[in-house]
Amino acid sequence: MKKQILILLFLLSLFLISCSGNDQPFCGDGVCDQAEIKTGICQDDCDYQKEPMPKNSKENKKEVTNDEIIFSEEDVTDNLVDGVTIKRTDYLVTNPSTNNKLETIIFEPEGISINSGVILVPGGTNDLQMFLKDSKPGSSFSKAEEIASKGFMVLIFSADGRGNSEGLEDHNGYLQQDGLYELYQFLNEKVDKIGLVSYSYGVAMASGMLGRYQPEVNFYIEWEGPTNKEYVSVGCRGGGAVEEGVTCDDNDYWEEREALNFVSDFKTEYLLILQSDKDHVQKTNDHSLDMNNLAVEHLDWVRVNGPENEINQIYTIDNLPVYENDRERDNMIIEYLLEFTE
Repeated sequence: MKKQILILLFLLSLFLISCSGNDQPFCGDGVCDQAEIKTGICQDDCDYQKEPMPKNSKENKKEVTNDEIIFSEEDVTDNLVDGVTIKRTDYLVTNPSTNNKLETIIFEPEGISINSGVILVPGGTNDLQMFLKDSKPGSSFSKAEEIASKGFMVLIFSADGRGNSEGLEDHNGYLQQDGLYELYQFLNEKVDKIGLVSYSYGVAMASGMLGRYQPEVNFYIEWEGPTNKEYVSVGCRGGGAVEEGVTCDDNDYWEEREALNFVSDFKTEYLLILQSDKDHVQKTNDHSLDMNNLAVEHLDWVRVNGPENEINQIYTIDNLPVYENDRERDNMIIEYLLEFTE
């Protein structure tokens, strides 16, 4: 009789857990709850091959070895940046969720120690050409090469359907997030410490990857990222980086692409939010405010802009720190990269 009572109590506890209103997933409890399905994490609890989302299998999520990372080295060239030789190597890295080959470039400094690896995530639906532009007018090196010259192994890429990569545009959804995670693992084979920098709507791809896969990245710097559907679509007007015909009522579409859905699951050591006084798209800076205030609730280290500002500080729109000269953005990013790695 006592044994039967214990079994009934155990079954009752499982029922209460599965029916609870707690939105935070508890990995390893054997229960595949809605939060786990929504974010695509806790693969030991959920058999994602039987779920319509997140469109990838748990075999593609963990324990990827050298043999499983599919790439081909295309070309190697050198450039001189401020006295430092930068080696450029072109690769094709395969996104395991789509089987598309993604054009990928790694810039590596020679003759100096490497502080960290850095993945640059382009804004909107841009490709790696965003980071191959001259670092300064008339310079002989790119933005990516300048960062590499400061002691970083820099990876830039074109997501599925962009640039010279194969496939179709996914508008920063799960499929392109899967490709970004593969690139993270590819770079992790070369360096132990890795961080991300995302620009504008690149926040959706970067945040989705960080929240769903939970890699322990050293830092994540995000610049003026639209963090929910109203910001991405600029007041639900559509256009821009939004798939044609999608409205703000399409919850299935947006739950893959709203950065705020994933922040609570980040495992990054540092989160830095960069915001100027006049956003490059939005009429308000509320998106950075939302990102900061949510992240402070879940992460150990969060800051807006420079070291003169307090960490883990809750703000209002009236006292959110901003910087004035956006032409200094790239210099500031290098400054903060060095702060987090030196």
